[in-house]
Amino acid sequence: MRILLWDIDGTLIKTSGAGLRAMTRAVAQAPAAFEALKGMRLDGQTDYKIARALCAAIRHREAPHHPLEHHASQVQRPEMDAVLEQYLKLLEAILETPDGYEVLPGVQQLLDVLEPHAVHALGTGNLERGARLKLTPGALWARFRYGGFGSDAEDRADVLRAAWRKAQAHHGRTVAVEEFVVVGDTPRDVDAAHAVGMACVAVATGRYTVADLTAHGADDVLDSLAHPDAAPRILRARRT
Repeated sequence: MRILLWDIDGTLIKTSGAGLRAMTRAVAQAPAAFEALKGMRLDGQTDYKIARALCAAIRHREAPHHPLEHHASQVQRPEMDAVLEQYLKLLEAILETPDGYEVLPGVQQLLDVLEPHAVHALGTGNLERGARLKLTPGALWARFRYGGFGSDAEDRADVLRAAWRKAQAHHGRTVAVEEFVVVGDTPRDVDAAHAVGMACVAVATGRYTVADLTAHGADDVLDSLAHPDAAPRILRARRT
């Protein structure tokens, strides 16, 4: 029995940029954060890491004599929470009419096929509430027993460690790192999994190609979760 930690955006679903649109509107009245967001690569980031960068940009505009890294280190949790609360309200409103929302090919069928052999859980940079908002339109939220979320930790590897702790609490036993497989679509998913010692199967359904993800060191790479051998390859994945 493997424990599969699934990423959300670009792996299970596409939301036609709902998250980016919500975050953009959340900081629309803060020019420094708005400009910073336009230059950020959000793939595989945690929501708190994004919020920290945006809050740091606001501080830097007000006190440019300090480097941006200094401001980032000084950002407090309430500042990030204020940005993220507004983001979640906007995300919920956008997803009420989820134009362009898509459950990616093969996802539902693959979850069904894997069900007797694996535990489905989440390993995502989304806040837990954001994950629920994004997965509910595709009838996916109920498929996952627990998860590590961006609300558990700011660092992506620590999100996976949170999922590991929850797995042990859920199953009432010690869970070995070798039991986990992370499934995601970005190099950050690969890096986080390997930092914790977990295997990572990457899927090239986001921004990155099979070649990109292979070169980055994923333990296996699928072009799509609709690949005919996706289930056995995920189940037998090992940290290389």
